[in-house]
Amino acid sequence: MTDFARILPTTALVLVALGFFGCDNSAEGSAPASASSTTAAPRADGAGLNIVFVKVDSLQAGYTVVADELGRLEENFNQAEQNHNKRVTAFQQEVQRLQNQVQQGLLAPNKIQSEQQRMARKEQEIMQQRDVALASIQEDQLRIQQDFSERVKEVLEQLQEENKYDFILNQGQNSAVLITNDAYDITPLVLERLNVAVQDSVQ
Repeated sequence: MTDFARILPTTALVLVALGFFGCDNSAEGSAPASASSTTAAPRADGAGLNIVFVKVDSLQAGYTVVADELGRLEENFNQAEQNHNKRVTAFQQEVQRLQNQVQQGLLAPNKIQSEQQRMARKEQEIMQQRDVALASIQEDQLRIQQDFSERVKEVLEQLQEENKYDFILNQGQNSAVLITNDAYDITPLVLERLNVAVQDSVQ
């Protein structure tokens, strides 16, 4: 008997991790310190290198543009996942209905063959729709990451020029910086610059 039980896998769309620079999204739950409380200790003449650091994961969590974009991207993913699951469920139900008809001898051999071909095409279409949706989400994610990286770099270059920093390090999950002194953390200052620029562009 011809087998119609080749069911499309019900695995949902897999969203690529939304962390930037390999940072842990757990930082979203903790608000960064206020900018007014952070002033990187100035270097006295002859005191050596002027080194500060930022926490890029905190920048991602506190930069309103990125937070809004990631929220929108998550909504798009959830909607794509729901649409995919609906198509899979409808496909499975149709396969089951045809399987029952075959078992009851209600379909002629040539009809069985044509239905097999039709269901194979339909399965392929569902997979293609899933791939298109995932590719669009990934493309959007890469754009957000690039915009974020470019804007943060601009702000850091401004601060480096203004304060004559020798080095601006990144303290994060995958960085080589293990222990830091919070007196040299300029993350809130960077966030302030980022978000002020957003407010100015809206006004």
